[in-house]
Amino acid sequence: MTGAVTNLGNQTYNVSGGEVMYAYIGGNAIDPNSGTIRYYLFASQSGLSTRGFASVQFSATIGGTPVSVKGSFEIGGADMGAGLPAGCTTTCTEILPFDFIGSSNVQLTMGTTTMPETLVIESPYWNPYGGPIYLVSPDNAIAIVATYTQGTILWTGAQTGGAIQGTFNGSPVSGTFTQTSTEYENLVTGTATDVGTIQFNTNVAALNAKGIYTGSDTIPTGPTSGSYDCSPAMLPYTCTVTGFSSNGNFRAGGMSGTYTTTWGVPAYAFSSTILATVSQSGHSGSSFWALLQHLWDR
Repeated sequence: MTGAVTNLGNQTYNVSGGEVMYAYIGGNAIDPNSGTIRYYLFASQSGLSTRGFASVQFSATIGGTPVSVKGSFEIGGADMGAGLPAGCTTTCTEILPFDFIGSSNVQLTMGTTTMPETLVIESPYWNPYGGPIYLVSPDNAIAIVATYTQGTILWTGAQTGGAIQGTFNGSPVSGTFTQTSTEYENLVTGTATDVGTIQFNTNVAALNAKGIYTGSDTIPTGPTSGSYDCSPAMLPYTCTVTGFSSNGNFRAGGMSGTYTTTWGVPAYAFSSTILATVSQSGHSGSSFWALLQHLWDR
């Protein structure tokens, strides 16, 4: 099977941290050893709508002068990292955020001078395994790069689809498939678990069925993973484009089997290998799979 993402569904982000890797305040470099940060972000993305809440507490010194960035603020927008339809720029109907844009309710204090700032926080999706990610102001008065100790995304209603090519009892099989999934992704560990439905439509009647699947996923790393740096010029080490690897089990009608999926870099298109057996007994067999099938069919 070969396919691609057709709907990003709803995304819910939880991010917190971390440790300061490097920072610039008012154009002045901060010694990371003098900087401490605690931040939290909760955001939801549905289509083009972005909502959420964040807070930050950062403190450091510049030549003996104390500086701080503090505030709690609403998230009301996002910069696009990717969008659908694929390749869209101004006609996107849904987006995957690159970063989240806050309100101007953050206070930057340098010595005895305090000024309001807007803070933009990068999505952990774009730099897995704990980051680092950036927290910056549009006017460049604040530029903090920090790790995260919690970074999760709950995907609900995401959809993929594509083409089927294979054999059944020695005869060629062709057709299409669609999937709808719920996935919990942990960007600190680079792993995910998912469950969802899959619909097969082929030229072989015995294979035309709707069923359920469960799986586990990892974000590949290392020199053979195909990942590459995508960091903004002034914020090095903050972005890595990666692929995805998935495997699991499925059951649909009289079919049951396993699948292995390799995603491209970036993780938009994929190819899957399915191995399955076909019986005439429909939902008979494992009571666990029969129960899941019943719940998804409701």
